[in-house]
Order: sequence, then C-alpha cells, then structure tokens
Amino acid sequence: MRKRAWITAAAAGLVLTATTGAYLLTNDGDVTVSSVCAPPAGTPEYVAAYAPTVVIGTVTGPTRYIPDADDPSTGVQVATLTVEKTLKGSSQSDMDLSQAVSRTAQGTYTTAEPLYQPLVTGQRYAVAVLDRTEGGGRWVWGAERTPDGQTDDRWAAAVAAKAVLPTAACDDTLTLTSTPAP
Repeated sequence: MRKRAWITAAAAGLVLTATTGAYLLTNDGDVTVSSVCAPPAGTPEYVAAYAPTVVIGTVTGPTRYIPDADDPSTGVQVATLTVEKTLKGSSQSDMDLSQAVSRTAQGTYTTAEPLYQPLVTGQRYAVAVLDRTEGGGRWVWGAERTPDGQTDDRWAAAVAAKAVLPTAACDDTLTLTSTPAP
C-alpha cells in the first residue's frame, strides 16, 4: 500500500474515533426508546371491536412464509381462508390473509398472543381481519381455532357485544439514563 493510502486510512480512523468519543461524551448516557401503542387484544370482544371484518372459515390454501430480510426467524405467513360465516363486515368466499409470525426451529410458526394463533392449512378459525390490503390480501388482527360451535357462539357474542375500546393511554417515549462506560 502506498504511503498516501496509509495516511488517508489513518486520518479516517482518527476522525471516526473522535466523533464516536464526542457522541458518547455529549450523550451523557441518555438513550431514548420509542414504542408503538396498539389497542388491547386480550379478549375476543376487543379484537372484534377493532377489526372491521370478523369471519369463521377454514384455511384451504397452502400457507407460505416470507421471511423478514433483517431477521429470517420472523416474517409474514400468507394463507387462504375459505369463509363459512361472516360475523361482521363484508366478506368474500376466499380471503388471502397475511399474518406476522415467528418461525420455530422445527419449521412451524408461533405467535405470542393467545388470540393471534398461526393459521394452519385444514384448520377452522374465527379470524378478525384488518381491511388494509397489501398485495391483494388482508392482515389478520386476531385468530382462534374454532373446532366446535361453542367457539363460533363465543365469537358471535363478542361481535354482538360491540365493545368500546379504551383510549390507548401510553407514553411511547422513554428516556433511560445511565453513566457512560469509561
């Protein structure tokens, strides 16, 4: 490497080190974290109240997984649901649904919420759907397996309840203060 290239690389490294040090000194250890506030989704009544469409149907098409570019263990599962009953909103005979999921080491899908179950081909579900289309499909807001009429009745009652969602009162900005490491 020529002498000029070494001097340029050393100068760039010095500038990078100086700016990083200045940032750490001026930051004083304050870190601001932002989050997203979402309506409650802990009961079928809240899930049904937020979603403009609630249906019961069977996943008939094969599901496919589209991994997130930054984290392949998370992504979007796309499935086709054949609608048997419409409990709220307008429906169609088949709905292409997108659902955010995490992929397990065994190749199955998982979610963190009990009323947001991953859709599985051949299974019957009550599904709350957001009518925000992406690529012709809709996003799942809530999903629960409905192997029997009792679960159907529970979701029909949830829609009929017309629950009023509480106002999302959250502080979406949090500042953590700590002493910077030497």
